[in-house]
Amino acid sequence: MTYSLLHLNWLAVIVTTVVGFLLGWLWYSPLLFGNVWKAEMKVTDEKMKEIAQKGMARFFLLGLLYTLISTIALAVLIRAHIPVTWSKGARYGAFIGAVIVGARMLNAGVWEMRTLKLQAIKVGHEIVLFALQGAILTVWW
Repeated sequence: MTYSLLHLNWLAVIVTTVVGFLLGWLWYSPLLFGNVWKAEMKVTDEKMKEIAQKGMARFFLLGLLYTLISTIALAVLIRAHIPVTWSKGARYGAFIGAVIVGARMLNAGVWEMRTLKLQAIKVGHEIVLFALQGAILTVWW
């Protein structure tokens, strides 16, 4: 694994991380699923304002950090298996997003008694995220 980490295209990893982070911003915005997510999470506009007043920087920094970590992991896997086309990279990423990340999220959601709608929003984001990142990382290699 050390070899894989040393031989990553770090510019590709950083750019792909930022693209993934921006996808999350869009996914959870009112343009896509933000309003449904808030309703399912029982988060009010007042609660969002309260969180914002405490400082959103921490949330954004942690979100970016966790996106970077998962992007590095995906890049290591892609580097080890190097799909030859962007579409194979996207399918590879979607597979990882669905059966590894998504399955674990679904398991947690069962115990947390999350609604099916909320589960679909959250797992759907991970599948699309990893597919997009898989495509980008494959093209960049």
